[in-house]
Amino acid sequence: MSSSVDTVVLRERVESLLAEDCESLERHVQGSHHLTFIAQMSRTGKKLVRVESIYAKEQGSGCGLSSPSKMLSEVATMRYLKRHSTIPIPKIFGYDLDADGHVGGTWVVMEYVEGQNVDQVWHTLTKTRREQLALSLADLWSQLMLPTFHLIGSLYEHPGGQFVVGPMTFLPTRNHYAIAPPDRDRCGPFKTTQDWLEASARQDLAYRLSLSPQPQGSSRINAVLKLIRESRDLQSSAAWDASRLKIEHVDYSTHNVLVSPDDPTKIVAVLDWEGARIVPMWAMNPAFRWPHGSDEIENRHLRALMRVRICSRMPGWGSAIGDECRPLRVLYMKATLSDRDPNLVVAGGYLLDMSYDE
Repeated sequence: MSSSVDTVVLRERVESLLAEDCESLERHVQGSHHLTFIAQMSRTGKKLVRVESIYAKEQGSGCGLSSPSKMLSEVATMRYLKRHSTIPIPKIFGYDLDADGHVGGTWVVMEYVEGQNVDQVWHTLTKTRREQLALSLADLWSQLMLPTFHLIGSLYEHPGGQFVVGPMTFLPTRNHYAIAPPDRDRCGPFKTTQDWLEASARQDLAYRLSLSPQPQGSSRINAVLKLIRESRDLQSSAAWDASRLKIEHVDYSTHNVLVSPDDPTKIVAVLDWEGARIVPMWAMNPAFRWPHGSDEIENRHLRALMRVRICSRMPGWGSAIGDECRPLRVLYMKATLSDRDPNLVVAGGYLLDMSYDE
């Protein structure tokens, strides 16, 4: 794969950041929106170095355009959860926004965790061990939802270690027609769910496209805004447990989880916190995608186990993923697709998986 990363410059800057020599910098894993490297440091051993948006810049994979706040928020989220939870998250040693463009992308240096990706070991596990691992995934998701916030947006860290909710950030886009990220000044933080949904409906939270807007786009947006403002479900749900604001890992799936080489039911790291956000519980969409080729009947069984475990630990989760909050999820889907053909939005939409149906 051709890469726009200048590894010579990256190595020099890792040395400067960590104040020690980098003996080697080797390619590691390619992610959906980034490349990773293993830096062998002279005094402190291995470190993981991740440079964002490389894969997405390849031909056929989209433009790789990213929100400038993405890494700032990702690092803050990881540091916050490292401090306020026992979720296994790699330690952050430092990051750089690559303002001069000499590296080829914003980059971060973090703890190197010895582990195996769940996708790599899944088919070697017994049914009982897969159940144990599914319950461990559920326990971490439950713990992720323990902190409650009062604004909708994403986390940032101020000097001195104070964490605040600021504008919402997003994963890099793969849309070839994207010409600009969402305007940070229109991305919150939002005081109410209605404010957030209206911003979504106005497309304030969408990447700007080079395509000319369709003539009917404005009327569609206005129609969705009217639905949001007149929604009785939205008004009555404000006090529900299911409407409490929680941190969401937007790609919480097996491919972002590492397990111990000695015990594949023990999770040693949850990765890829980019795009993490704070939203109502009912808007969280833990698809829990299983490894390719896994048995769908077993997957439904495992989702049911996870549902029961999370519901036993998190008040409101049963309502958040069930029929009670389905109208809210549909409204959110309509807001997200407000400038599209309304026939694209079916009852439940892509959020049907949240119910973990048997």
